[in-house]
Amino acid sequence: MKIYLCLALSLLFAGCEAFSSAYLTQANLDKIHDDMSPMEVKSILGEPADSRSEPIPLVGGTQTIYTYHSDSSEVTIVFKNDLMKEKHGTFSQ
Repeated sequence: MKIYLCLALSLLFAGCEAFSSAYLTQANLDKIHDDMSPMEVKSILGEPADSRSEPIPLVGGTQTIYTYHSDSSEVTIVFKNDLMKEKHGTFSQ
């Protein structure tokens, strides 16, 4: 029984990864622009592979960094006080 459960969960997570990577295209990255909210970015690129928040030194507020991965690319989206301010990287076609 445990083997079947593990197998089913593995297939489910593999399917979710394949589905989410469909959003990771250069065309979708080009839609991301300054002052977008994290929710708006997620609606275009999907959930990030990694995210972390940290205080912004001297200025104050919070900086949140989303990282997205595809087979051969990595993109970083930086939010400052919940507004998109930087994007780095490109996705392969």
